[in-house]
Amino acid sequence: MKLYKITNFVIVALVIAAVYQTGELWLEGTSSHNFFHMLTEGKSLTSKADGNVLLATRYAVGEGEGTFSVYYPDETGTSSLLQDANGVLNEILTEKENQVEFVNADWKEIVGKRCIVMQYDFMVSADEYLNQYKRIKNNDRIDSFDYIAIIPSRRPGEESKAYFVNSKTNESVCYTTKKSQSAADFYMKLITDENALTYISTGQKTGASVIWRNLFLPQWPTLPYQYSGLRQVPAFERDGAVSRVDMENTVKGFFRNFSVDWSTKDDGGDFIFSDNQTVVKYFLDERVLEYYSYEAYGNDANNTSLLEGYQISCNFLANDTSLSTDVYLADIEIKSNETIYYFDYVVDHLPVNLSVALQDRIGSKHAIEVSVRNQRVKKYRRYVVNYESTGKQDMELNVQFIDALDDANKTYQATVEEKVISDVKNISLGYYVELTGEIGLKWFVTLYDYLFVTQTHTDSLAAMNNIS
Repeated sequence: MKLYKITNFVIVALVIAAVYQTGELWLEGTSSHNFFHMLTEGKSLTSKADGNVLLATRYAVGEGEGTFSVYYPDETGTSSLLQDANGVLNEILTEKENQVEFVNADWKEIVGKRCIVMQYDFMVSADEYLNQYKRIKNNDRIDSFDYIAIIPSRRPGEESKAYFVNSKTNESVCYTTKKSQSAADFYMKLITDENALTYISTGQKTGASVIWRNLFLPQWPTLPYQYSGLRQVPAFERDGAVSRVDMENTVKGFFRNFSVDWSTKDDGGDFIFSDNQTVVKYFLDERVLEYYSYEAYGNDANNTSLLEGYQISCNFLANDTSLSTDVYLADIEIKSNETIYYFDYVVDHLPVNLSVALQDRIGSKHAIEVSVRNQRVKKYRRYVVNYESTGKQDMELNVQFIDALDDANKTYQATVEEKVISDVKNISLGYYVELTGEIGLKWFVTLYDYLFVTQTHTDSLAAMNNIS
């Protein structure tokens, strides 16, 4: 028997065991909420943001009966549910008599109760996040986390808990209080939607996730699953040609006193708009809009906090009036003098992933980049297209995540090395945009540092590419 077949059996056995033990724990996707929380509203190019935020790539809501819902954002910068969650979190963390424990995360306990779980596709510094709470002491027991889970009390006077979890090590810090004033009301708001996509949690019975970066995996009781495809809509094009009016209406949002006389075209046909402090370019062939500020930013040190920079980025996105597709925070890159926030598109509560070929063409792995330095946006870059559902459920999925994992494992054995896979970082489902403009659902499986994109239909089940 070939080694990859043995490995397949081991991995599939582990996942099936987790799923079996999980029982009938389902996650439902809905459109009623988004993960952004921003207390400062309004359109500003340089304003310093105030208030606390809850960073998150996505979040899950559970009623405590094995049913969950997973949400992506549906409007940048607002979420009534996360505003309420942030209020409860503040009460838990700032209560003078709260209890602090450093424990291994017990996912069976966490997702087995009514809760909200925020997931990040990147690690967040625990010290930096908790620094906004003056009384909180982390004592360096947990360096970073990628999950926040809040378990609110059902009645006043009962325990409410907040977990900060590092899913890679399963270390966590848990804060507990009996004095949250808003937890009971928040408890009643954590309800699930029985429509749309269904998920399971690998952490319900195992105590830890089999897939350490993603507790929640889509699964269908019956196949095939019918879904709507997407269409791509270039923001500055009408009938196949660039609309100068649409472009100028967007560009003027990046200047305080815009004048169309500032525009020029270079030898390559790209559009340039500039004054003495700001340059905005539109790269025609790549469909990339780029903003750059030459405004003085003080010293080169990066003195913008992670949360503050995120809020500033959300504010700045409002200046791009051509952006009509929902976005989510996909990654953060911290440099010595600036922090870069990466956003990607999301439609129907599923991420829109750009193919490697398309990434190479636009010069970025993500659709949107926002570079923040000293409470200001230094650079903004966006692949200027929008995505919308076709509204026709004429596309079909008939491959479960277990089969996608098995297929990615075979490709790893054939193209990287033959060994037992012990690090399945992530499995996720999302739309995949090819250079041709074709868009459909694909499985994204990360084994070690290799990403494998596999088909969702058995007629063409095969790994498409991998990224080291």
